[in-house]
Amino acid sequence: MRKQQINRSMQNKQRKRRQLFFSILLICLLLVLIFGVVQIFTPQTFSNATEKTQKKMIKKQQSTTKLAESPKKEERFIPTETIVQNQEIDQYLQQIGFNGTAMVVREGKVIIDKGYGLANREQQVENRTDTGYYIGSAQKAFIATAILQLEEAGKLNIDDPISQYLPDFPNGQNIKLRHLLTHTSGIVGHTEGQGAITPEELVRDIEKQGIKRQPGKWNYLDSNYTVLAYLVEKISDTKLSDYIQTHIFDPCGMKGAGFYQTFTDQKYPSTGYYVAKDGSYGTPSLPDLSQLYGVGNMYMRAIDMYLFDKGIAERKLINEESYQKMFTKGSNSGYGFGFYVDPGSYNNHGILNGWNASNSFSHSGKTFVVLLSNVQNNIASFGKVNNEIYQLLNKADA
Repeated sequence: MRKQQINRSMQNKQRKRRQLFFSILLICLLLVLIFGVVQIFTPQTFSNATEKTQKKMIKKQQSTTKLAESPKKEERFIPTETIVQNQEIDQYLQQIGFNGTAMVVREGKVIIDKGYGLANREQQVENRTDTGYYIGSAQKAFIATAILQLEEAGKLNIDDPISQYLPDFPNGQNIKLRHLLTHTSGIVGHTEGQGAITPEELVRDIEKQGIKRQPGKWNYLDSNYTVLAYLVEKISDTKLSDYIQTHIFDPCGMKGAGFYQTFTDQKYPSTGYYVAKDGSYGTPSLPDLSQLYGVGNMYMRAIDMYLFDKGIAERKLINEESYQKMFTKGSNSGYGFGFYVDPGSYNNHGILNGWNASNSFSHSGKTFVVLLSNVQNNIASFGKVNNEIYQLLNKADA
């Protein structure tokens, strides 16, 4: 019996030792586990983990922002690059002594984009593709565009009488805005002076000069578009240059276009010349260009004129209804609103003392020809040059 008691006592002690051993082992394991968790979530480690997470989030946000901010790829040309894809047109322009910048585009492809002759003869500076030129009366197409835009916005109607906006205008009940747009108003108009003048003073003088006939007969006259330019300001309650910048230049991407006040601020402005009878070049005097408000005090590069014509042709600046109005002949002269409507193309032309401009595009909108020159009279007819370029293009396509 005594022996059995001793055996049981020994077994109990061994069992207790084992239990103690396993208890100590379990406590050690728990301590190791707790230590590991504490290490993982110490402030430094947690900070590192947070920093990594933040970096990943920032990188993702930057990637998303970059995608969101990436502008759509737009058609654009590098204005300093000279392009000659048609040797015959290039040789023709050189042969006739063209002095300026020519840009020809057909079906979205630049055929010619090149400067010819000198922008400044005294300093021997060559004309470039990004040389700036005054465009003279070609500005009228921009005023016509603005008037049509205001009509689309419901702010006027081209068949409104001018007296609706200018109560003191002579024969104002019978003269419609349409008559001003087509040069069939019958007004006498302002005689260009030399000194500075405000738009209000110009319009008052036009009103004072009265009329010479009832509306309906063609008589090309700057004053028609001076009045229209004034209406753009009056009706939009915006300075004309600001309106044109916001509603025409900016939508078309015309980055080198502006008004006379900033002409010399351009990187490559041209100097205007005329050719004397003895063949020498002279620099003509200019009036204060406030006298040509809305009708001849705007400048641009050849690419800017192309972008304007393209904006019209693609109905980007005006809608289809306005487009049809612009290119409907208003008289037997063939003049619509700012453009002449010819059988195969729409043409615009402008002259300022020392500068000559011509721009046109085909009825299909596939061909554009821009000729900007800083010599007023070294070529007899820009219209003839324009037609010859179309013929050479057609020859190349045949």
